[in-house]
Amino acid sequence: MAFKGQMKCTVHECGRPCIDGANLCLDHFVPGMLSELDDSTFVVTAWYAERANQAGVIVMNDFELGDLFGGAAGFKAQLERQGFSDVRNLSTFKDLEEANIRVARAPGNWAGPWSEQYPWEWN
Repeated sequence: MAFKGQMKCTVHECGRPCIDGANLCLDHFVPGMLSELDDSTFVVTAWYAERANQAGVIVMNDFELGDLFGGAAGFKAQLERQGFSDVRNLSTFKDLEEANIRVARAPGNWAGPWSEQYPWEWN
């Protein structure tokens, strides 16, 4: 079971059933780490991104990925609108290891959970 009571993919207008433990259907699923909270499960995805010669990892759960962005393509597009480049899902341990090396060389002070606005967007 995904989030308690969530039976259908969180991508609006999709309507397909969630795959086991996730909040997305097979077509919208993105690799990540299966997590459990109380009696709900979800997948936490990690995304590598660069901005202004800095690198970082942004985390997003699969419910929000579908509900807010319509899936991975929408999330990537949003990050690019916010000034990020080289955005990609870290789906394997090798991907994560390579990202950690790049982040260690030029860490971004914006890394962490996705934010609707980053410091350079504040007015």
